[in-house]
Amino acid sequence: MSPTGRTFDDNARAVLNESIKKQDSTFKLKYFKLQGVAYTSRLILATTGAKWECVFPDDWANTEKKETLFGVLPVLYETTSSGQSIEVPESDAIEHYLSKKFQLYGQDDFDEIKIRAFASSLQSIISFYFLRVAVVRDEGYKEEMMKRFLTEALPPFVDTHERHLEANGRNGHYVGDKLSLADIKLTIAVNMIKAVTGDKFVSKEKTPAMWAVWETVSAIPSYVSWRETDSYETVSSGNMRIIGFP
Repeated sequence: MSPTGRTFDDNARAVLNESIKKQDSTFKLKYFKLQGVAYTSRLILATTGAKWECVFPDDWANTEKKETLFGVLPVLYETTSSGQSIEVPESDAIEHYLSKKFQLYGQDDFDEIKIRAFASSLQSIISFYFLRVAVVRDEGYKEEMMKRFLTEALPPFVDTHERHLEANGRNGHYVGDKLSLADIKLTIAVNMIKAVTGDKFVSKEKTPAMWAVWETVSAIPSYVSWRETDSYETVSSGNMRIIGFP
């Protein structure tokens, strides 16, 4: 990676500011062999039809860790059509950057606030399960948090999001009729809820508006194609083994 590709190097300012309005770059998203905190960024790249590659570290602890800006993954590496390089660290920053680039924030600032609010709520339920249940080793605490997830967190979450999606016409989107970051986050949330609870909380019959979003995103051709790759199988299998949902 060229030094000018560093996100916080002033030499990269013009490159990033120009690139964020264009969609003709190629990307590499580096993360471990599970979905984890790279899940949303991978889905953005897959659903928008970006030219991208899912890459994994070869020697993370000894060499690659110290070459990143913060010593953590994921990291997005972008090569513009003119051959310039950009490096974006941190999952939240990557999601925001890609959402702006691929117009996943709606048509104006009002849409963006709505979409980011929905996405934040969706991330909260995903993080509840991920941090308080899936990766917990204390079995007593894990059991208690799972009980709270099923009885306190999930029911109001489902009711609230179903209501907002009904208000948008149950058309497979949170805002308007275009793909947004919130739609992508909901797809991850539904994948998680289905894996953990079956059809107890979310199904075509019980939550038709949420289901419509999940079906709409899941049917995007570029996303379907990615789900047929070896990389997808690798990260989904890793996610299922470590976190409990594909």
